Amino acid sequence: MSGQVYNVLDLFSGAGGMAEGFLQAGFKIPNACDFSAEAALTYKHRHQQLGYTDLEFFQGDIRKIATPKKIKDFLNGNEISVVVGGPPCQGFSLTGKRDQDDPRNYLFIDYLKIVKIVKPKYFVIENVEGILSFKVSKLKAISRTIYDNVTVPEIIVKEAKKIGYSVKYKLLNAKNHGVPQNRPRVIFLGHQIKREKGKIIDVVPPPDFPVIHNNITTVSQAISDLRFVKNGDAAESYNNRYKNSQYQIALKNGLTPNINGDGITSVRLTNHSASNHTEKVVKRFKKLRPNESIAQLLNRIDEKELEEYNTKKYRCTKLHKDKVSPTVLTLPDDIIHYDPQNPRILSVRELARLQSFDDSFEFLGKRTTGGDRRKYETPQYTQVGNAVPPLFANSIAKEIMIALKGSNV
Repeated sequence: MSGQVYNVLDLFSGAGGMAEGFLQAGFKIPNACDFSAEAALTYKHRHQQLGYTDLEFFQGDIRKIATPKKIKDFLNGNEISVVVGGPPCQGFSLTGKRDQDDPRNYLFIDYLKIVKIVKPKYFVIENVEGILSFKVSKLKAISRTIYDNVTVPEIIVKEAKKIGYSVKYKLLNAKNHGVPQNRPRVIFLGHQIKREKGKIIDVVPPPDFPVIHNNITTVSQAISDLRFVKNGDAAESYNNRYKNSQYQIALKNGLTPNINGDGITSVRLTNHSASNHTEKVVKRFKKLRPNESIAQLLNRIDEKELEEYNTKKYRCTKLHKDKVSPTVLTLPDDIIHYDPQNPRILSVRELARLQSFDDSFEFLGKRTTGGDRRKYETPQYTQVGNAVPPLFANSIAKEIMIALKGSNV
């Protein structure tokens, strides 16, 4: 159907990485929800910047709107074609504590409750690889079935079927979709089904998973033009002495369309402040080889050097300029710049480049925070690390769009 508008409900939206990808694929996002006040601030600011002034954003616990009346009020008449979201993954992560008692582990059930109420044609769930092996204990689901010692993907598939959706899932990697980063993520694709005479029939065409591309974007292709900022410095202007890669040009010109269908060219450099490291930290960073972690460094040096370079930040890794980045996480000091003359952690803008955000996308709130404040605040570094890379989201969104257009509804 020509000129059809397809609306997305963006749950657990974060700062808006999934939204960027779906906007790039031609969708509209009139409604979104996230618990974080800082992520909400960034998300709303971006949509205003793009000219989408009719956004309804619910900032708070998703469970507070997971009822028919509240969802109806929230959507305010908007017909939703696709629900997307990445329920919190702290409990599922293979690198975390995998706490069975973390209540956030079960928010995927509330996501499915909203799918049941909204009845979109399609839904998408994005999560970490650890969700594949995470088993729940005595979980009462939407159907009132009690699941015990069952993996989350099994529950999603079974519960979705009971509310009228067929689900398939697959482990994909953002590096195969234009993102300069090794970021494996599990993608669940759900589409509407119905039962007729004991048979399951597709109401809409099943979407395909995006095709894997082997054209890798490297770290230097992503951030080489930003390396002029030194330890402790900040910049609000680009340095034009660097030749830009195609990737850098694309993100400077803007891939996400505004309300008029045009990308926003970035004329002002934002979020590009470098941390002020001590001389000892700089010396440790210099000692690292490309692609080497602190743990590997401490393993290869002698005892005398160990006293000088020892630290508890074992996972911190130096980038290799000709490879993809390790997974961008929520802590700023996990990744070190590859430039031997400029050993420092990356700025928010550099990490946003590794995540494939447009340069015009500005992250708001505090740049970073520490200690217990992380429980209550979502600083810029965390917003970037939590996000779905827009180019990755775009690959998925394009497949959903193809399926939707094929459904003639």
